[in-house]
Amino acid sequence: MWQSYVQALLLALALSGMGFGIAKVVVVVGERLIERRHGTIGLRDMLARRAKLEQGLEARRTARTAELKKADDEVRAVIARRQHMERQLKDALLSGDHVVRQVGEEVKGVPCFIAQVANKYVGTGADQTREHAFIDRSWSQPQTIEVWTTSLPEARKEIERRYPPAFGYVVMRVQQIAGASAAEPARKAS
Repeated sequence: MWQSYVQALLLALALSGMGFGIAKVVVVVGERLIERRHGTIGLRDMLARRAKLEQGLEARRTARTAELKKADDEVRAVIARRQHMERQLKDALLSGDHVVRQVGEEVKGVPCFIAQVANKYVGTGADQTREHAFIDRSWSQPQTIEVWTTSLPEARKEIERRYPPAFGYVVMRVQQIAGASAAEPARKAS
């Protein structure tokens, strides 16, 4: 009985030794074929370069992933801010207050112009049920815009820069507010 166990053990060792030998021969023959194809020196350099390239690509992927996460967080913050502002605008419109948009900064001595701007791509009149994908329905009616610039042509230019005609915005009327800034030049002249 022990003899059969010893024979089985020796047979298993012999078979595993033969398997190892065959695997070693396959590896050596494969190395020789690759060395013959690429050259002995070139192969080692190529493997070293590829290892460096792989490390560099992995570092770049990690950096790009971090940049993408940062950009995604920024986009989410902008979307949340836009939704908050849209809610504020909707609340202001529903409260009955008149919304006045402002272009430029209010500076003492700079005249203020009032403009009426609408969008021709948003439904008008009986066609107000039609919605635009990016422009609020309120633009179907003229919107009041305050423009703080030095002259009427400059005011129109600023309005068209902020609300481009290519996107359907139409300036219906622009006029200067008669106020302190208009009275100051008259005082200086006298």
